[in-house]
Amino acid sequence: MRRLDEEILEVRVPSEVLARWALETPVGVQEATCAALAFLVETEHSATTLLPVPRILRSERATLDPDGFLRQPRGAVEHYRLRSTRAMAWMDLFIFFRERFPAPAQRHAPDSLYALSRLFSRHEDELDAAVGLLVRESVMPEIEDLLGRTLTYPPLQALLKRMRDNDPQRSADARRLAVAVLGELTGTRLWRVRTRLIATATRVLLAAKPLLDELERGGLKVDRTRAARGFARRLEEAVSEIPGAPLEAILRQLAGTAEGEPPKSAGSVESTYND
Repeated sequence: MRRLDEEILEVRVPSEVLARWALETPVGVQEATCAALAFLVETEHSATTLLPVPRILRSERATLDPDGFLRQPRGAVEHYRLRSTRAMAWMDLFIFFRERFPAPAQRHAPDSLYALSRLFSRHEDELDAAVGLLVRESVMPEIEDLLGRTLTYPPLQALLKRMRDNDPQRSADARRLAVAVLGELTGTRLWRVRTRLIATATRVLLAAKPLLDELERGGLKVDRTRAARGFARRLEEAVSEIPGAPLEAILRQLAGTAEGEPPKSAGSVESTYND
């Protein structure tokens, strides 16, 4: 049986399909495609360390199986392996594009394109990293769906399709592991998680805008509202998986209805994305 990482790393597209894409695709769209690949490389690479795998390995207890052997849970290791494989797959695709299409690859995308990757790579401790992982699992599927609807580059379409087959389970495992790291939220710990979650969600929306700007610069139509609504829905689902009383308080904060603040409209997330 083939492993999923082997299938992801072995994306192949016939040369005649690539030649047709090159002939039929305007230069601006080709440049936007290269920018999107660069964005995905940086963002996936930065996300590999969001889950504190060593901490989970130290804290998880082995179980005794029916044969009398101790079995150590490997969920965190498998998550890290698959996350690293995804990053490598986008790196391979980026290299492939630069080798086959050097003209559009010559344009250097603005440095702001990598703001999201820098955001995911900055965290003070394991608690911050776990919150970042929850937000990552909410925003990146929406960005990948948007790229799948917008860009026609055949290798990108093929890789997204293969990843999409496994994404629901992988994302669910990532959220479960992140919640395990967060643990019981009370007192100062609850305050830190709530503050970090609100700040990270807001910064993620702002950090994703340069990618959307690059797509629009290439002449592509981008549905920012749909992506923003999807992100808000996924984030609410992720927060709902945090057990205990903190749920209601966190959701009120995300909705902008903390004490002393007037309730924000349902379009507040969309306006942040679109401004």
